[in-house]
Order: sequence, then structure tokens, then C-alpha cells
Amino acid sequence: MWTTVRLIITLETIRGRHSRQLDFILAYPQADVDGDIYMKLPKGLEIRERHPKEGYCLKLLENIYGLKQAGRVWNQHLHKGLLKLNYSQKKHNLCLYY
Repeated sequence: MWTTVRLIITLETIRGRHSRQLDFILAYPQADVDGDIYMKLPKGLEIRERHPKEGYCLKLLENIYGLKQAGRVWNQHLHKGLLKLNYSQKKHNLCLYY
């Protein structure tokens, strides 16, 4: 992947073009959750019911950073979006779309 990034930056510099970087803010929560994912209550979160909170857990409705599958799910979401915009994925470098 980094070889491709360096190659693109080099070609753009040789041709006198300017490149821009794109950063997706809160990227992982944009993709749908892949299956049912539950987590323990974070410290400091209180439930306003009379039951003890030890028996509670949260069902995630969005991906969050730190999940093992969050990066893969985001990549699939981005891939589908780029294909809808008529971009094609290179066969020998799956991180490159044109």
C-alpha cells in the first residue's frame, strides 16, 4: 500500500499537480454493524433503574474504534460506496481505485 502511495505522490509531483489528503472523521461508526455485538457497561455509566448494573450489557448499533472487525467492515462499506460512484478496483492492488 505505501509503495502505491509513494508512487502516486511522485507522479503527481513530476506532472506538477497538487494532491489532497482525505480524512473520514468518525469513519468506523458510518458502517453498519456486522452481526450482534454486545459490550460491558463502561466505567462511569450509570443506569437509572433500581436493578444492579452488573447484569447489564449494551448492544452496539454502530461500529466503534477498537473492535477487531471495525476496520474490515469500514473497508467493505467504502468499497461499496466507491463502486456505486463507478470507480474500479485494481486487481493487483486492492487499495487502489481509479
